[in-house]
Order: sequence, then C-alpha cells, then structure tokens
Amino acid sequence: MKMGETKGNEHVIRAANLTVGYSGYPHVLSQIDFQWEGAGIHLIIGGNGSGKSTLIRTLAGLQKQRGGNVFWGNEDVSQISSTRRTAKMAFVQSLPPRQSELTVSEALALSGRKEEQINHWLHMFDLLGTTAKSLCNLSDGLGQRVMLVRAILQDTPWILLDEPTAFLDVKSRQVMWGQLSALVSQGKRVMVSSHDYHLLEGNLDLRSVTAIRENRLHTLNPTGTFEDWNAHI
Repeated sequence: MKMGETKGNEHVIRAANLTVGYSGYPHVLSQIDFQWEGAGIHLIIGGNGSGKSTLIRTLAGLQKQRGGNVFWGNEDVSQISSTRRTAKMAFVQSLPPRQSELTVSEALALSGRKEEQINHWLHMFDLLGTTAKSLCNLSDGLGQRVMLVRAILQDTPWILLDEPTAFLDVKSRQVMWGQLSALVSQGKRVMVSSHDYHLLEGNLDLRSVTAIRENRLHTLNPTGTFEDWNAHI
C-alpha cells in the first residue's frame, strides 16, 4: 500500500524515507516510503537474504534503522517507551528462546492473563502437556508454539512474526493460521515474513502482500496466486 494519511489511525505502521541494514554492509532496503494498515494478515515475501527479517525487526523497533523513520500511528518508534511498545505490538522471532530456565507456565504467567485464558490458548496449540517443562528443553517446534501463545496473550493491536512456520509441522502450521485468522476476525493485525507463503494463497484474511526485490518494496495483489507472487521476487 502506498503512503497515505495516518491521522486518526493509531495502528498504521509507516516507513518514512526508511533505510534498513547493518553497519559496515550495503543497505538491505533504501529510502522506503510505505505503510501497512487495517485488520488482516500482512505478508512480506522475498528471496533468501532479501531482507525480510531485517525489515520486520526494524518495523518492530527491535533494530535501529540506518536512515529515515518508522511510525506507529503518529509516534516515532524510537521515542516509544518499552512499556508502551509491549502494549502496542507483540513480536515472535524466527528462533525460539534457548537460554530461559522458566517453565512454560511461568513464562506465560508473565503475561498477567488469567489462568483460564492461558489454558485456553495452550489447548488451542496443543501445549497443555508442556506446562512444567523449561523453555530451554523444548524442541524448536514446541518452543515456537509457546512463543506464539505468549504473543497472543500480550493482546496487542499488532503481532509481528518472523518466519513463524520454520519449525512447525504441517498440522501445527494449519492450527497457527487458523488461530491467527480468528484473531483477525476480532480486529487484530498480523504482519508475517515467510517462505511458506503458498499456505496463504486464497486466504480471505490476507490484507496485503509486499515483495522485496532489488532493495525496494513492491505491492502485490493479495487475491493473487502463489505463482503470481513468486514471479515478483
């Protein structure tokens, strides 16, 4: 989607003349003017090394931009307090945590949600049998599912997911997309970078598809086909 007016819409994510990358290396993306808005799933695609993870981490305020600005609504991300960040956006990284000795129950209790809410989402992701296990002892797939539950319990307008299906089996992927679609029906916004975008072909909750190619962003048709999207990366 093109740049547009954000006044009155506090949940728009907007890139203004944004450049992303790492110090000492060529820029991944340069001077981007772009925005993502509206309830639904916002998909970011691109080839290996194209910058999907770098972009989504920068939009989440977890990586400093090399130039320009990121806005959540009318607020510059660099100026938002950590408390307000966690109220506005949840982020799930591509690799689940490996250092925490917290059990699954302890980690999810930090969300402050009621036990019945936590148990509901544990049931939805088939995780009730893991509650006494330490996060560091979970398989990658189980750890990723716990992180998805944690993000959902955070109850933010936006959930950003970096390659969330990387360690999930087919059944778990289907459950994940089904639950994210249920959240969309409640007005949530989900941004996801993924190689598995064939799984979203025909998904009625897909709001936008953005392709990274030649250091630029390109808007694709969310009602298009996997072949159509693939031809643009």
